[in-house]
Amino acid sequence: MSLSMLTAPFKNPLHQRAPNSANAELADFSTPRFITRQPLLDQAFSIIGYELKVNQAGPLPVLPGATSLRQIQDEALLVSVIDLEYQQALNRRLTLLKVNSETLDNPLLDKLPRESAILAVHPQNPTPALLARCQALAREGYALALDEAALLPGMIPLAMQSKYLRFDAGGNDLMALTDKLVRIQSIQGPRLIARNVENEETFAACRKLSFDLFQGYFFAQPGLARARGIDTSRLRIIKLLNLVMSHAEFPGIEAQFKLDPGLSVKMLRFINSVGVGLRYPVRSIGHALLMLGHDQLYRWLTLLLFTHQESDGRSQALLKNALVRARLTELVGKDQLAKEDRDGLFITGILSMLEALLNLPMAQILAELNLAEPIVEALLHERGIYAPYLRLATALENGNPKTIGQLTQALGLSHESVNLAHMNALIWSEGLEV
Repeated sequence: MSLSMLTAPFKNPLHQRAPNSANAELADFSTPRFITRQPLLDQAFSIIGYELKVNQAGPLPVLPGATSLRQIQDEALLVSVIDLEYQQALNRRLTLLKVNSETLDNPLLDKLPRESAILAVHPQNPTPALLARCQALAREGYALALDEAALLPGMIPLAMQSKYLRFDAGGNDLMALTDKLVRIQSIQGPRLIARNVENEETFAACRKLSFDLFQGYFFAQPGLARARGIDTSRLRIIKLLNLVMSHAEFPGIEAQFKLDPGLSVKMLRFINSVGVGLRYPVRSIGHALLMLGHDQLYRWLTLLLFTHQESDGRSQALLKNALVRARLTELVGKDQLAKEDRDGLFITGILSMLEALLNLPMAQILAELNLAEPIVEALLHERGIYAPYLRLATALENGNPKTIGQLTQALGLSHESVNLAHMNALIWSEGLEV
């Protein structure tokens, strides 16, 4: 086994899939268009799942039996999610999939994990046959999420059988959301999801209205509170980062860890995670230094910036998103750059979230860190060798498919390799203790 999954080649889960024989042709379909994600958070900022989508950036191949573009996209999404490796890694997370009405009869639904998959439906023309099919799925244990905009009079029975109701919170104020909730107050049972939550004001309003779950990147925006500078704990981590970057002697680095036992505990927890892939557990910081070396140690130290002694739910959510972004940045760029430049991909991805974490200008943060110039160029000026890979990873966070397509083409990457990197980044991040 390699020292770390951070540098190990990732598997191709789409090539391992084997849908049921009725749709055996789908096993050859390994080039879906771009999969994007949006996190699903609870009231404590914990990321409990993701909505995954397939966004079209070009023509999709037509699969046998598909009659619409939407069905083709749904097929591509289902093929990705039913992968065994994905299910094993994200079995503690919810996966929300917005599907076309015709997809509700697809045999691939049988392979979805019913304890974690959510089927979001928004029927444009709710026929009796469609309502009967949705109700049958609910009785069979599938979790359904019905969009509030689809709550026509004939849909009320289905709404009462659904596990979730989704509301579009984008552009709505507290009063508008209150009016929407009043209209459905007779529907008891479903949990409430607020989607398109893009700032903390909207999040606070939805939380006051007793929404259960929230979709959006509001947690990744700079906070409303005025920053007070970098706290003492993080300054100690930054000092360690600079020592490691300058390749200081290991005894000096270990001495700095001993000043804060909590940092040592967190570092050892990271290093002994399943996602790191060490053959034997590491028992001490000195042992970790010998096993990892300066470059690998620098990676893990960057994670500690998010989990210092005063970290909260928002910091944890930022770290989880930073992990996926950093790993994705690394995977899409590792075969494109020279070996000596590859470590900077991961570091660039992680540090790109510090502005939101610390609520400070990026220039002020980077002034404290002794970083290589290409990393600074990417983070401050969006240019240099790392910038396009970071932009691609960021765009895949529920981004514009046109932008994703342009970046992929400019970097000489395939649609398949980008999707595989994205799914593997999600899988990898779940193997880490954070």
